[in-house]
Amino acid sequence: MRSDARAFLISALVTFFICGCGGQEEKTPLASHTAPDFALRDLSGSVYRLSDLRGRVVVLNFFATWCNPCLQEIPEFVRLHRKFKDKGLEIIGVSLDPEGNTVLRPFIMRYGITYPIVLGTREMVLDYGGIQGIPTTFIIDHTGAISDYFVGLRPGYVIEASVTKLLKQTG
Repeated sequence: MRSDARAFLISALVTFFICGCGGQEEKTPLASHTAPDFALRDLSGSVYRLSDLRGRVVVLNFFATWCNPCLQEIPEFVRLHRKFKDKGLEIIGVSLDPEGNTVLRPFIMRYGITYPIVLGTREMVLDYGGIQGIPTTFIIDHTGAISDYFVGLRPGYVIEASVTKLLKQTG
């Protein structure tokens, strides 16, 4: 493992254990600001850019395959993606697993993930406020502004309420 990837993993693990996978009800300093653009690759090499999703509501979920609260959220994200993808919703999973394809391909198959998974970078984590714990989820409105921010496991109805409110504003 490269030293950058090892340092990133150690930092993520320390954050994970210090924060206990989140659970705080806090807003990021980025709330109501334009979400930082990114260009990240999925497992097949396709590039996803936030700027290409303007006009859609975006759920941006930072997770790792070894994080139990992250695993608990995945079925709800799959459900929301199926329910709202034709109504203006895009969900993007941002994997913080340094192993990349090695762990993600079987993970995606096992959990039936229907939305894109991209490989997160240290730069993106920093752009999004230094992610204080995982899972971390940003809800981004159709103009590209961060509407909501959640650290830690959230019930599906919480994410759905935020998404539904924004979809009504765009439709």
